[in-house]
Amino acid sequence: MGSFISIPLAQPPFIFELPASKLKEAEEEEDDVFAEFHAENLEICENMYRQNARSKMEEDMFNVYRRNWSEVVEKLKEKYPQWTSKDILNLRFHFEFFVDNYKYLLHYCILNELLDFFQDDSSPEQRRAMFDSVDTHHYDAINFEEYLQLMNNMKIGSPVPMPAGIDEDRDEIMTLCSDVSEAHPFKQMCYGLF
Repeated sequence: MGSFISIPLAQPPFIFELPASKLKEAEEEEDDVFAEFHAENLEICENMYRQNARSKMEEDMFNVYRRNWSEVVEKLKEKYPQWTSKDILNLRFHFEFFVDNYKYLLHYCILNELLDFFQDDSSPEQRRAMFDSVDTHHYDAINFEEYLQLMNNMKIGSPVPMPAGIDEDRDEIMTLCSDVSEAHPFKQMCYGLF
């Protein structure tokens, strides 16, 4: 309903065209940026794929550890004689508490929180160097065995405090829960779980 005033242009608008050589340089730079971005994206995707595959493997291994915990503790006590079985259990509880949402892999930022809990006074550079020394596969995440090795290198001594909110019979409860979840529905009905 309204009309716009149209004024004819007295002069044609300025158009800035790059010379052919400059245009070619700009396109090559653009291609380089896209190639760098694509390479970075591929590296991130590959790293995520490797971490997901490893996390599935670590979760299965951790379930085996839960089922055979007494045997695992004996092997770990041979490897780390300065810790008692209760210390190893408490270290396991700390590990589980911090990696619960990360599929049994401990990332560096989570490790910082854990070391702050232990009131470790090492600098971030020292922590990063120790983390990189046990992360030999360059996944940017460590598993339970590498975590124990890191704690041993950092001289976390005995007694290791138990995390708050952990029940004494937590292992038995977790094993029973995993047994129930892995049971066939018919077996669950036979035991009256429904």
